[in-house]
Amino acid sequence: MTKYSIAIRTLGTSGEKFVRELESIKRQTVQPEKVVIYIAEGYKRPDYTIGKEEYVWVKKGMMNQRVLPYDEIDTPLIMLLDDDVELADDSARKLIEAMESQNLDCVSAVTFRNYQIPISKKIYIAVTNLVFPHWSNTWSVKIHSNGSFSYNNHVTKDVYLSQSASGPASLWKKQVFHDLHLEDELWLEQFGFPFGEDVVMFNKLYKNGYRLGMHYNCGINHLDGKSSSGAFQRDPKKFYIRSLASLMIWYRICYNLKGVPAYKKIWSALNIAIKILWLFLVHTGVSIYLLTPKVLCYYVSGVIDGMQMIHAKEFRLIPNFII
Repeated sequence: MTKYSIAIRTLGTSGEKFVRELESIKRQTVQPEKVVIYIAEGYKRPDYTIGKEEYVWVKKGMMNQRVLPYDEIDTPLIMLLDDDVELADDSARKLIEAMESQNLDCVSAVTFRNYQIPISKKIYIAVTNLVFPHWSNTWSVKIHSNGSFSYNNHVTKDVYLSQSASGPASLWKKQVFHDLHLEDELWLEQFGFPFGEDVVMFNKLYKNGYRLGMHYNCGINHLDGKSSSGAFQRDPKKFYIRSLASLMIWYRICYNLKGVPAYKKIWSALNIAIKILWLFLVHTGVSIYLLTPKVLCYYVSGVIDGMQMIHAKEFRLIPNFII
């Protein structure tokens, strides 16, 4: 079985959730060669230890703490974890076996189970985000030309191919991770909260011809510490950041792709225009319901600023999404 190491990003503030994660690592039937914890500069190392982890202080930021050279790790495989996941005893073994048996370059644990949520919530995310279910025997997540995704609503096997994935727990071939030049995607840090980092990272893997898998039965549980996303969700400015970042992500991963024929770009542009109009109506409704114009104003401002930023020189100088 191919050797692996674990890399965890943290602020050191997850408390009991982080303790549960370290304990679950200690129980793995296939033990990692190393456990390296990348903690943000200025934060204190947690007191609890399992005796084998190493700490490395790096620049703060969800992307900054993930897109790293990982010079401290020399195994062929690297498991990237957030600091609020708990592994089953055989989680590492299952992920490695899936990667080897299905010739995957990366396999992510399914930690957000959209196919199991109530029908009312499925309708809600369809209306508010244009996220729909699909029925496929091949794909877990599909990314569409308007930047939205769809999810498999009829899961009948453990592992599916995917065009994007969940971020809390994933196993990568280290060389593939480096070959993707994910440092080019650090532009996401400019928003304070890197909205959409998962779709950008994992879709870049897929769009560049690598094989991405999603494992539905590896026993990894997301404890959801919300150390960064919690503050983001409480801030009304999230409507601005979400519309701005979504437009920029669409442009980067769906529209401005090297080698894509003109008719596909036109189709993609038409679809994003329809999406923007639809979400304008949605945000209008939310503003009326909450009796505040801020929601709609933030949304519109985000779209306008997003249009300006995708044409800015700095953004256009970033190497193409297709390597």
